Amino acid sequence: MLWVFDVNETLLDLAPLDGVFERRTGVAGLRPEWFDLLIRTALVVTATDRYEDFAALGAAGARAVARRHGADFDDAAVAELGATMRTLPPHPEVRAALTTLRDRGHRLVALGNSPQAVLDAQLAHADLLPPLAAAYSVQRAGVLKPGPRAYGLVLEAEGVEPGAAVMVAAHDWDVAGAQAAGMRTVFLTRGHGEPLPGVAGPDVVARDLADALTAPLAR
Repeated sequence: MLWVFDVNETLLDLAPLDGVFERRTGVAGLRPEWFDLLIRTALVVTATDRYEDFAALGAAGARAVARRHGADFDDAAVAELGATMRTLPPHPEVRAALTTLRDRGHRLVALGNSPQAVLDAQLAHADLLPPLAAAYSVQRAGVLKPGPRAYGLVLEAEGVEPGAAVMVAAHDWDVAGAQAAGMRTVFLTRGHGEPLPGVAGPDVVARDLADALTAPLAR
């Protein structure tokens, strides 16, 4: 089985970004607002059949959120945000869980919205290459997730039919995109998320990646 992993929030912890926003704006708690705006912007870009650099969208979103709160997010702040994104730590259970999946005979790869250079830096810093065998940026497909071509990029490169691949994500929209592409799906709640209502649910809902190891798909 091919296991495909989203990166930000799914494998890597965004908590270090909290300090960047607070130091640079003087306002606490902006990171969730920023990430929500970033994702909504990415969804609009995808729905209107365009492609934009995810890192550039993140910088623009940071400036917009700071302005909402009467603060500035200057070029130095953007640079710190980018540098911190490249050095995010993995969630505590991630490396051991990935190693277990690999040792069970599964092939593991990453699929991220970030540009390839950012994605490579993130996974190298987190020491996840291996157990991940490869990392794919949607940059190569010219579409952000959840656009179908993003998932097709991995399936084609790996030579795997959709039904023989599992997408793992902590984002409801990512799970929905993978389902639309015919993949099986695992949704990680990370203690607060839940699947989208009104649409077909994921194959597995798990608290974290360690919890997902107990699901039949992981055997």
